[in-house]
Amino acid sequence: MNRKIELSEVILSTHCHATEDLEKVKKALMNSIPLELRSIADVHSETLHGYHGNPIVKLEVRFKGDDAFNVVKYIISMLSDVDKRYLLNSLDMRYNRKDNKLFLRLDKQEAYLGNISLYEGDDSIKVSISFSMIRSIDAVKEFLERMLIEDKKRNEGRHVSSN
Repeated sequence: MNRKIELSEVILSTHCHATEDLEKVKKALMNSIPLELRSIADVHSETLHGYHGNPIVKLEVRFKGDDAFNVVKYIISMLSDVDKRYLLNSLDMRYNRKDNKLFLRLDKQEAYLGNISLYEGDDSIKVSISFSMIRSIDAVKEFLERMLIEDKKRNEGRHVSSN
């Protein structure tokens, strides 16, 4: 199946609290997408206010079509083997059947350092993956498993060529 048809949109979003450096939070967000898309990424920001009136900046970036596919491929390629297994094992908690979306949370601190890891806390980078033609959790699992197999083959190819 054509990957453009499978993925409709990917949205990455995070919040920058008053105690955080906005440029560092933007860097964490940008580190969560492939290098070749960073220069064309249009980061939308919106200033919100917390319970006590403190400013909170919401940052969001969206990708469609092949760019969306490449973002998902990048995130998966950067995950540890443990996170990859955890993603597949926790799919039922991450996939919203009604909206046909898969949700991930990435560790914002690790992303700032250039590492991608799944995270269950609140202070995270939220990833919303919308599917267009895939309509079941089994199909989403199959899609992710195909991506994992492709990633493994790419990594094995790199390992062989570096010897």
